[in-house]
Amino acid sequence: MAAPIIFYMDFASPYAYFALDGIEEIAREAGRTVEWRPVLIWAVFKQLGISAPMDVPAKKDYLVADMRRSADYFGVPYRHPTRLPASAHLATRLYLTIAEQDEALARQFGLGIFRSFFQEDGDIANKDHVIEIAVRHGIDSKTAEEAMSAPRGRELLAAGIDRAIADNVIGSPFFLVDGEPFFGADRLPQIKWRLRNG
Repeated sequence: MAAPIIFYMDFASPYAYFALDGIEEIAREAGRTVEWRPVLIWAVFKQLGISAPMDVPAKKDYLVADMRRSADYFGVPYRHPTRLPASAHLATRLYLTIAEQDEALARQFGLGIFRSFFQEDGDIANKDHVIEIAVRHGIDSKTAEEAMSAPRGRELLAAGIDRAIADNVIGSPFFLVDGEPFFGADRLPQIKWRLRNG
């Protein structure tokens, strides 16, 4: 069986949200699956000594306009988050903890986080809001709260960040196709081309 497409993403990344449907469609056409690897891109940047793109005012102005344009281009519902940039550490810890037992449930929860942040302007850095999303997807509130604060969730997130750095991840979304890196939602056509042409 062909190797999965590795999909590094940050739940607070608009461009990862824009790429969700496209990478799944490309994978299906190629007979592949998509392996989600959620991380905190700001933590990767910090370890690599890279400035966050939205820390530069001129770049931030451009990116905000581009995010709205990109949502139209990709044809996805989008409400620009008032809390961007944001840290999705709680949601990521919970996702990784759930995924150890139930990958499909974790994926549904992850989609719920993306939709809340980019369609409803939900505060995904707020513990109570993340628990509310978890409960909507059948995850017990006590289990969710423990997963966000327990050592295991922190360990999994730290390991994921280390793996992203080892894989030379430089942003979100970042894809690996048979070891070849592609950075950005705008690289989806190149991924499709690579899978068709080998």
